[in-house]
Amino acid sequence: MITNRTEMSALRALTRIASLLLALAASAAHAQVQARPDASPANPPAPFVLKQIGPGVYAAIDGPQGSSGSNAGFVVGDDGVLVVDSFFNPDATKALVASIHKITPKPIRYVVNTHYHIDHVGGDAVLREAGAIIIAHRNVRGWIHENNVNLLGTHITPQLRAQIASLADPDLVTDKPLTIWLGSRRVDVRPVEGHTGGDLAIFVPDAKVLFCGDLLWRKYPPNIIDGTVGKWIATVTEFQHLPNASAMTFVPGHGDVANIQDVADFDAYLRELSTDVAAGRAAGLTGKDLVNTVVPKLKGRFGDWEHLDRSAPTEVGYMDAELAGAKQVPIPTGN
Repeated sequence: MITNRTEMSALRALTRIASLLLALAASAAHAQVQARPDASPANPPAPFVLKQIGPGVYAAIDGPQGSSGSNAGFVVGDDGVLVVDSFFNPDATKALVASIHKITPKPIRYVVNTHYHIDHVGGDAVLREAGAIIIAHRNVRGWIHENNVNLLGTHITPQLRAQIASLADPDLVTDKPLTIWLGSRRVDVRPVEGHTGGDLAIFVPDAKVLFCGDLLWRKYPPNIIDGTVGKWIATVTEFQHLPNASAMTFVPGHGDVANIQDVADFDAYLRELSTDVAAGRAAGLTGKDLVNTVVPKLKGRFGDWEHLDRSAPTEVGYMDAELAGAKQVPIPTGN
Protein backbone atom coordinates (compact mmCIF):
# COMPACT_ATOMS: atom_id res chain seq x y z
CA MET A 1 0.00 0.00 0.00
CA ILE A 2 1.22 3.53 -0.79
CA THR A 3 1.95 5.70 2.24
CA ASN A 4 -0.94 8.14 2.87
CA ARG A 5 0.24 11.57 4.14
CA THR A 6 -2.83 12.75 6.05
CA GLU A 7 -1.45 14.22 9.24
CA MET A 8 -1.44 18.01 9.44
CA SER A 9 2.30 18.22 10.01
CA ALA A 10 2.92 16.29 6.81
CA LEU A 11 0.51 18.50 4.87
CA ARG A 12 2.33 21.61 6.04
CA ALA A 13 5.60 20.02 4.99
CA LEU A 14 4.24 19.55 1.46
CA THR A 15 3.84 23.29 0.93
CA ARG A 16 7.25 23.69 -0.63
CA ILE A 17 6.92 21.13 -3.40
CA ALA A 18 3.26 22.04 -3.96
CA SER A 19 4.18 25.69 -4.43
CA LEU A 20 6.95 24.70 -6.82
CA LEU A 21 4.71 22.58 -9.01
CA LEU A 22 1.90 25.12 -9.01
CA ALA A 23 4.41 27.77 -10.08
CA LEU A 24 5.65 25.45 -12.82
CA ALA A 25 2.14 24.96 -14.12
CA ALA A 26 1.62 28.71 -14.26
CA SER A 27 4.97 29.45 -15.89
CA ALA A 28 4.44 26.73 -18.47
CA ALA A 29 1.27 28.48 -19.57
CA HIS A 30 2.88 31.90 -19.92
CA ALA A 31 6.59 31.58 -20.65
CA GLN A 32 6.63 30.42 -24.24
CA VAL A 33 6.76 33.86 -25.88
CA GLN A 34 8.95 35.73 -23.40
CA ALA A 35 12.48 34.49 -24.01
CA ARG A 36 13.32 36.30 -27.24
CA PRO A 37 11.81 39.16 -29.25
CA ASP A 38 10.92 37.07 -32.32
CA ALA A 39 9.18 34.35 -30.32
CA SER A 40 5.62 33.52 -31.24
CA PRO A 41 3.16 30.71 -30.59
CA ALA A 42 4.25 29.19 -33.90
CA ASN A 43 7.95 29.64 -33.11
CA PRO A 44 8.37 29.34 -29.33
CA PRO A 45 11.78 29.56 -27.67
CA ALA A 46 13.28 26.49 -26.04
CA PRO A 47 12.56 26.76 -22.29
CA PHE A 48 15.95 25.23 -21.50
CA VAL A 49 19.60 25.84 -22.31
CA LEU A 50 21.18 23.04 -24.33
CA LYS A 51 24.83 22.40 -23.47
CA GLN A 52 27.12 19.91 -25.17
CA ILE A 53 29.12 18.29 -22.36
CA GLY A 54 30.86 15.53 -24.32
CA PRO A 55 30.96 14.04 -27.82
CA GLY A 56 27.29 13.46 -28.63
CA VAL A 57 26.22 14.11 -25.02
CA TYR A 58 24.01 17.07 -24.12
CA ALA A 59 22.54 18.53 -20.93
CA ALA A 60 19.24 20.43 -21.16
CA ILE A 61 19.37 22.85 -18.23
CA ASP A 62 16.11 24.41 -17.12
CA GLY A 63 15.89 28.04 -18.24
CA PRO A 64 15.75 31.11 -15.99
CA GLN A 65 11.93 31.13 -15.93
CA GLY A 66 11.83 27.52 -14.68
CA SER A 67 9.17 26.45 -17.16
CA SER A 68 10.84 23.11 -17.95
CA GLY A 69 10.68 22.23 -14.27
CA SER A 70 13.98 20.35 -14.04
CA ASN A 71 17.00 19.33 -16.08
CA ALA A 72 17.16 16.62 -18.73
CA GLY A 73 19.68 15.47 -21.33
CA PHE A 74 20.43 13.03 -24.09
CA VAL A 75 23.11 10.77 -25.53
CA VAL A 76 23.61 10.22 -29.26
CA GLY A 77 24.95 6.77 -30.15
CA ASP A 78 25.70 4.96 -33.38
CA ASP A 79 22.14 3.87 -34.04
CA GLY A 80 19.93 5.99 -31.83
CA VAL A 81 19.41 8.42 -28.97
CA LEU A 82 18.86 7.86 -25.25
CA VAL A 83 17.14 10.66 -23.32
CA VAL A 84 17.47 11.19 -19.56
CA ASP A 85 14.29 12.53 -17.91
CA SER A 86 11.52 14.46 -19.64
CA PHE A 87 10.86 17.64 -17.63
CA PHE A 88 7.64 18.71 -15.91
CA ASN A 89 6.18 20.50 -18.91
CA PRO A 90 5.33 18.37 -22.01
CA ASP A 91 5.78 21.46 -24.20
CA ALA A 92 9.39 21.58 -23.03
CA THR A 93 9.71 17.90 -23.97
CA LYS A 94 8.43 18.66 -27.46
CA ALA A 95 11.07 21.37 -27.73
CA LEU A 96 13.69 18.84 -26.61
CA VAL A 97 12.59 16.39 -29.30
CA ALA A 98 12.86 19.17 -31.87
CA SER A 99 16.37 20.00 -30.64
CA ILE A 100 17.42 16.36 -30.90
CA HIS A 101 16.12 16.15 -34.47
CA LYS A 102 18.14 19.26 -35.37
CA ILE A 103 21.31 17.59 -34.09
CA THR A 104 20.82 14.07 -35.43
CA PRO A 105 18.42 12.14 -37.70
CA LYS A 106 18.89 9.04 -35.54
CA PRO A 107 15.77 7.71 -33.81
CA ILE A 108 14.98 8.36 -30.16
CA ARG A 109 15.07 4.84 -28.72
CA TYR A 110 14.95 5.23 -24.93
CA VAL A 111 14.11 7.62 -22.12
CA VAL A 112 15.47 6.76 -18.67
CA ASN A 113 13.74 8.36 -15.69
CA THR A 114 15.99 9.12 -12.74
CA HIS A 115 12.98 8.90 -10.33
CA TYR A 116 9.20 9.24 -10.19
CA HIS A 117 8.66 12.93 -9.32
CA ILE A 118 6.45 14.67 -11.86
CA ASP A 119 9.01 17.37 -12.69
CA HIS A 120 11.18 14.60 -14.22
CA VAL A 121 8.56 12.39 -15.89
CA GLY A 122 5.99 14.89 -17.11
CA GLY A 123 6.91 14.52 -20.79
CA ASP A 124 7.42 10.75 -21.00
CA ALA A 125 4.33 10.35 -23.20
CA VAL A 126 5.81 12.81 -25.70
CA LEU A 127 8.99 10.74 -25.92
CA ARG A 128 7.00 7.53 -26.26
CA GLU A 129 5.19 9.10 -29.23
CA ALA A 130 8.64 9.93 -30.64
CA GLY A 131 9.56 6.22 -30.46
CA ALA A 132 11.18 5.86 -27.04
CA ILE A 133 10.90 2.95 -24.62
CA ILE A 134 10.41 4.33 -21.09
CA ILE A 135 12.85 2.87 -18.55
CA ALA A 136 12.64 3.49 -14.79
CA HIS A 137 13.39 1.99 -11.41
CA ARG A 138 11.02 -0.84 -10.52
CA ASN A 139 9.36 1.25 -7.79
CA VAL A 140 8.43 4.06 -10.19
CA ARG A 141 5.62 2.12 -11.84
CA GLY A 142 3.84 1.81 -8.50
CA TRP A 143 4.48 5.41 -7.41
CA ILE A 144 4.17 7.59 -10.50
CA HIS A 145 0.43 8.29 -10.17
CA GLU A 146 -0.73 8.05 -6.57
CA ASN A 147 2.45 9.27 -4.94
CA ASN A 148 2.72 12.31 -7.18
CA VAL A 149 -0.80 13.15 -5.99
CA ASN A 150 0.31 12.58 -2.40
CA LEU A 151 3.24 14.96 -2.88
CA LEU A 152 0.79 17.79 -3.50
CA GLY A 153 -1.84 16.83 -0.97
CA THR A 154 -4.56 19.46 -0.50
CA HIS A 155 -2.65 21.88 -2.74
CA ILE A 156 -3.30 19.94 -5.93
CA THR A 157 -5.25 21.63 -8.73
CA PRO A 158 -7.59 19.89 -11.19
CA GLN A 159 -5.06 20.61 -13.95
CA LEU A 160 -2.23 18.92 -12.04
CA ARG A 161 -4.44 16.01 -11.01
CA ALA A 162 -5.31 15.41 -14.67
CA GLN A 163 -1.66 15.66 -15.68
CA ILE A 164 -0.63 13.13 -13.05
CA ALA A 165 -3.40 10.74 -14.12
CA SER A 166 -2.16 10.90 -17.72
CA LEU A 167 1.51 10.26 -16.94
CA ALA A 168 2.93 7.41 -19.02
CA ASP A 169 3.81 4.26 -17.08
CA PRO A 170 7.31 2.86 -17.63
CA ASP A 171 7.68 0.11 -20.23
CA LEU A 172 10.78 -1.46 -18.67
CA VAL A 173 11.62 -1.40 -14.97
CA THR A 174 14.68 -2.56 -13.07
CA ASP A 175 16.21 -2.62 -9.63
CA LYS A 176 19.45 -4.11 -10.98
CA PRO A 177 22.29 -2.55 -12.99
CA LEU A 178 21.43 -2.28 -16.67
CA THR A 179 23.69 -1.63 -19.67
CA ILE A 180 22.22 -0.11 -22.82
CA TRP A 181 24.17 -0.21 -26.06
CA LEU A 182 23.60 2.48 -28.67
CA GLY A 183 25.57 0.61 -31.31
CA SER A 184 29.11 0.65 -29.92
CA ARG A 185 28.34 3.33 -27.33
CA ARG A 186 27.75 2.08 -23.81
CA VAL A 187 25.37 3.68 -21.31
CA ASP A 188 25.28 2.26 -17.77
CA VAL A 189 22.08 2.60 -15.73
CA ARG A 190 22.56 1.99 -12.02
CA PRO A 191 20.11 1.90 -9.10
CA VAL A 192 21.26 4.26 -6.35
CA GLU A 193 19.83 5.25 -2.97
CA GLY A 194 18.93 8.48 -1.29
CA HIS A 195 16.42 10.79 -2.95
CA THR A 196 13.24 8.71 -3.34
CA GLY A 197 13.88 4.99 -2.84
CA GLY A 198 13.58 4.51 -6.60
CA ASP A 199 16.51 6.39 -8.13
CA LEU A 200 18.65 5.66 -11.17
CA ALA A 201 21.95 7.26 -12.20
CA ILE A 202 23.03 7.15 -15.85
CA PHE A 203 26.72 7.00 -16.76
CA VAL A 204 28.25 7.52 -20.19
CA PRO A 205 31.77 6.05 -19.74
CA ASP A 206 33.40 7.23 -22.97
CA ALA A 207 32.33 10.84 -22.30
CA LYS A 208 32.91 10.76 -18.52
CA VAL A 209 29.40 12.09 -17.89
CA LEU A 210 27.11 11.10 -15.02
CA PHE A 211 23.42 12.10 -15.09
CA CYS A 212 22.52 12.21 -11.39
CA GLY A 213 18.90 13.30 -11.37
CA ASP A 214 17.91 14.75 -8.01
CA LEU A 215 20.65 12.91 -6.20
CA LEU A 216 22.64 16.06 -7.01
CA TRP A 217 21.51 19.70 -6.86
CA ARG A 218 23.96 22.45 -7.79
CA LYS A 219 23.66 25.47 -5.53
CA TYR A 220 20.06 24.60 -4.71
CA PRO A 221 18.86 23.06 -1.43
CA PRO A 222 17.37 19.67 -2.31
CA ASN A 223 13.84 18.42 -1.87
CA ILE A 224 14.23 15.73 0.81
CA ILE A 225 10.55 14.92 1.34
CA ASP A 226 11.08 11.32 0.14
CA GLY A 227 14.76 11.14 0.94
CA THR A 228 16.82 9.03 3.30
CA VAL A 229 19.69 11.41 3.92
CA GLY A 230 22.06 8.85 5.43
CA LYS A 231 21.86 6.72 2.28
CA TRP A 232 21.97 9.86 0.14
CA ILE A 233 25.27 10.94 1.69
CA ALA A 234 26.73 7.50 1.00
CA THR A 235 25.69 7.75 -2.66
CA VAL A 236 27.14 11.24 -3.13
CA THR A 237 30.36 10.03 -1.49
CA GLU A 238 30.49 7.21 -4.04
CA PHE A 239 30.09 9.74 -6.85
CA GLN A 240 33.20 11.53 -5.61
CA HIS A 241 35.22 8.29 -5.61
CA LEU A 242 34.32 7.06 -9.07
CA PRO A 243 37.32 6.43 -11.35
CA ASN A 244 38.35 9.75 -12.94
CA ALA A 245 35.75 11.60 -10.86
CA SER A 246 37.86 14.77 -10.93
CA ALA A 247 37.58 14.81 -14.74
CA MET A 248 33.88 13.92 -14.89
CA THR A 249 30.92 16.13 -15.74
CA PHE A 250 27.91 15.70 -13.45
CA VAL A 251 24.41 16.68 -14.56
CA PRO A 252 22.22 17.54 -11.55
CA GLY A 253 18.45 17.42 -11.42
CA HIS A 254 18.38 21.15 -10.71
CA GLY A 255 21.00 23.81 -11.23
CA ASP A 256 23.77 24.12 -13.79
CA VAL A 257 26.19 21.48 -15.03
CA ALA A 258 28.45 20.45 -12.17
CA ASN A 259 32.00 19.30 -11.46
CA ILE A 260 33.58 17.36 -8.63
CA GLN A 261 33.75 20.46 -6.38
CA ASP A 262 30.02 20.99 -6.79
CA VAL A 263 29.44 17.38 -5.75
CA ALA A 264 31.63 17.92 -2.69
CA ASP A 265 29.70 21.08 -1.81
CA PHE A 266 26.39 19.23 -2.04
CA ASP A 267 27.79 16.43 0.10
CA ALA A 268 28.80 19.05 2.67
CA TYR A 269 25.26 20.48 2.68
CA LEU A 270 23.65 17.11 3.38
CA ARG A 271 26.17 16.34 6.10
CA GLU A 272 25.77 19.72 7.78
CA LEU A 273 21.99 19.49 7.68
CA SER A 274 22.07 16.04 9.26
CA THR A 275 24.73 16.91 11.85
CA ASP A 276 23.22 20.23 12.91
CA VAL A 277 19.71 18.80 13.28
CA ALA A 278 21.08 15.86 15.27
CA ALA A 279 22.97 18.25 17.57
CA GLY A 280 19.86 20.36 18.07
CA ARG A 281 17.79 17.30 18.90
CA ALA A 282 20.43 16.16 21.39
CA ALA A 283 20.14 19.57 23.06
CA GLY A 284 16.38 19.10 23.38
CA LEU A 285 15.40 21.58 20.67
CA THR A 286 12.15 21.06 18.77
CA GLY A 287 9.95 22.93 16.30
CA LYS A 288 10.78 26.60 15.72
CA ASP A 289 13.64 26.50 18.22
CA LEU A 290 15.33 23.77 16.18
CA VAL A 291 14.73 25.65 12.92
CA ASN A 292 16.00 28.94 14.36
CA THR A 293 19.19 27.24 15.52
CA VAL A 294 19.99 25.20 12.39
CA VAL A 295 18.99 27.55 9.55
CA PRO A 296 21.49 30.33 10.42
CA LYS A 297 24.28 27.76 10.38
CA LEU A 298 23.26 26.60 6.90
CA LYS A 299 23.00 30.19 5.70
CA GLY A 300 26.46 30.91 7.03
CA ARG A 301 27.99 28.33 4.68
CA PHE A 302 25.50 28.09 1.83
CA GLY A 303 23.97 31.56 1.82
CA ASP A 304 24.51 32.04 -1.94
CA TRP A 305 22.31 29.04 -2.82
CA GLU A 306 19.00 29.69 -4.54
CA HIS A 307 15.84 29.62 -2.39
CA LEU A 308 17.71 28.70 0.80
CA ASP A 309 15.61 31.01 2.99
CA ARG A 310 12.41 29.40 1.74
CA SER A 311 13.58 25.79 1.70
CA ALA A 312 15.86 25.33 4.69
CA PRO A 313 13.17 25.51 7.43
CA THR A 314 11.15 22.79 5.71
CA GLU A 315 14.24 20.63 5.28
CA VAL A 316 15.05 20.92 8.97
CA GLY A 317 11.57 19.54 9.69
CA TYR A 318 12.05 16.61 7.31
CA MET A 319 15.49 15.88 8.76
CA ASP A 320 14.11 16.00 12.30
CA ALA A 321 11.38 13.52 11.34
CA GLU A 322 13.90 11.22 9.69
CA LEU A 323 16.18 11.16 12.72
CA ALA A 324 13.15 10.52 14.94
CA GLY A 325 12.11 7.57 12.78
CA ALA A 326 8.82 9.31 12.00
CA LYS A 327 9.39 10.33 8.39
CA GLN A 328 6.89 8.92 5.90
CA VAL A 329 8.37 7.86 2.57
CA PRO A 330 6.94 5.90 -0.40
CA ILE A 331 6.70 2.17 0.17
CA PRO A 332 7.53 -0.27 -2.66
CA THR A 333 4.38 -1.89 -4.02
CA GLY A 334 5.89 -5.04 -5.54
CA ASN A 335 5.48 -3.89 -9.15
